[in-house]
Amino acid sequence: MTGPALVAFANRLPVVAGRGGLRPAAGGLVTALRPALEQHRGAWVGWDGGVEGLPPRLQGLDLDLLPVSLTRREVADYYHGFANRTLWPLLHGWVEPPVFDAGWWRGYCAVNERFAAAELPDGDDAVLWVHDYHLMLLPALLRERCPGRPIGFFLHTPFPSAELWRRLPWRAPLVEGLLGADVVSFQTEEYRDHFLRSCRRSLVGVRVEEAAVVTPDGRRVLAEVHPISIDARDFVARARGPAVERVLQPLRRQFEGRRVLLGVDRLDYTKGILERLRAIELLLERRPELRRDLAFVQIAVPTRGEVREYASLRRQVEELVGRINGRFTEPGRDVPLHYLYRGVPGDRLLAYYRLADVCLVTPLRDGMNLVAKEYVTVQGAEGGAGVLVLSEFTGAAAELAGALTCNPWDVEGLADAIAASLDLAEDYRRGRIADMATSVDEHDVFWWVNQQLSALEQSRE
Repeated sequence: MTGPALVAFANRLPVVAGRGGLRPAAGGLVTALRPALEQHRGAWVGWDGGVEGLPPRLQGLDLDLLPVSLTRREVADYYHGFANRTLWPLLHGWVEPPVFDAGWWRGYCAVNERFAAAELPDGDDAVLWVHDYHLMLLPALLRERCPGRPIGFFLHTPFPSAELWRRLPWRAPLVEGLLGADVVSFQTEEYRDHFLRSCRRSLVGVRVEEAAVVTPDGRRVLAEVHPISIDARDFVARARGPAVERVLQPLRRQFEGRRVLLGVDRLDYTKGILERLRAIELLLERRPELRRDLAFVQIAVPTRGEVREYASLRRQVEELVGRINGRFTEPGRDVPLHYLYRGVPGDRLLAYYRLADVCLVTPLRDGMNLVAKEYVTVQGAEGGAGVLVLSEFTGAAAELAGALTCNPWDVEGLADAIAASLDLAEDYRRGRIADMATSVDEHDVFWWVNQQLSALEQSRE
């Protein structure tokens, strides 16, 4: 049997262990990578999450699983430390101050080397496709091990300005690691341009020629813009299915007579949840008539609870939700804010997308944000007339021209944007949603992966 045509390297395998055993994981990265790998006879190299005895294949995943085992110390230094407390806040523009710890850096280097040493499938023609900030050293390590293979890297997060990047003590080896790829891809032109400027300022002997970096040994590395997307047709099919309809009906009864605003995020300080809640509070304060008319549902998926900043954020969010509901809930009536600190099953999430009159996607900074694309796709599937209120600091804002854009740092302006979304004419809303849904369908996840593979072919001609 021939080996896979595409081998992806990402922080963690798309598998979770629960009471019923192992099952495919959810999440933005899995949503994007899974259909691409299944289409291209793929394999996934990733941390096993501490699960012993993972099978090479899992029911419901049509791809090979290639696990990497890590010690607790390695997870603490590489993942909780350098990846999430150094790189994550730095890449998102210093939303939270990064921590620079040499021990974490050494752990990050060691784990990238562990990924480079992973047992790969037979065959020497598979594309090696590295993903995200956890593995920025890996392209160069793979080039040493597999010099003849095509290597791509895709950064799912933003890339910061050269001025911020230069503050990182280990900026030079990270850029050298990325330049081990044939193609380094980003969500937007802005992020790509930041990277090119950082190459000039981080390394001696490199040249930047338009959208390519020429290394001291003469290799030409392409820097591309390939915005990530979703499997739009799958979302449409599932949104129209009977399982979603069964969930939707009781939700419609629960919120009957009110307009529903929706937020769907991981509980992360980059997502602007606190600012969004303050904007809702200001709106209800200014317009008392909306206190009975509106219901805001915030789904906050738990993440990185071991990191101090995230535990603090959870406390702040829950206190603010309690304060707003305490201020504006009238006797005998439902609360205006429904806060769900948990993930929700796929059918229920699609039902919320169909239900919501307005979806608030308002991160302080985000690489893309696939919730925006999921919402407009599901709304468009049923001829919906929802409104997408979208942060200008997301990659999605460069693509979804029909959204009502906002600056989430400006709480008063965000409150005004939410108010404006409630006053738009229905036909206008429906037309904007339809246009955005068409755009997502034309530039879906399969278009994204084909762009990546075509760029790799071009780089090797």
